[in-house]
Amino acid sequence: MISINTANIGTLQPLTRTLLTDVLVLLSFSLTLVVAHVLPFPLYKLDPMKILVLVTVIYSSRWNSLAIAAALPILSFLSTGHPVFPKFLIMSSELMVFAFVLGSFHTRQSKKIIGFLSAVLISKIFYYMVKGGAIALGYLDQSLISTDFHTQIQALVVLALVFGGIEFLHLQRRKQ
Repeated sequence: MISINTANIGTLQPLTRTLLTDVLVLLSFSLTLVVAHVLPFPLYKLDPMKILVLVTVIYSSRWNSLAIAAALPILSFLSTGHPVFPKFLIMSSELMVFAFVLGSFHTRQSKKIIGFLSAVLISKIFYYMVKGGAIALGYLDQSLISTDFHTQIQALVVLALVFGGIEFLHLQRRKQ
């Protein structure tokens, strides 16, 4: 089994860390697209793009995380045709809001959990407002809420576990 030692990622030069993060995120994204077709449940409902954006916010620069947030839904549309136009633009915007809010709080040591929760809440409100506007204007022919509340809570739990795991690893590294 191959293991990757992530303990030293924080000590890399910023450009090297950004490039390594981008490569890992894009490889993970590609793998997610492939694996999603063989799983017995819709993987996209667990918000894998938001998990990847979370990783870029923590391990990369603000501008890079915004670029990744904008690019992932567009790359998904170009490779699989999902999400449809203009929904991929709405998703890109939501991920960018998530990255911006989380990045704004993540630099403050004591406010990380507040930043995480704020980023999730603000980006979801933004998403539903923009999606509702697109539906009202006739640009999008979907229901406003296409993912049930239970599944959205599951996605939030998965995202929180990833966030908590990364923060736990950072805390352990600081203790050493």
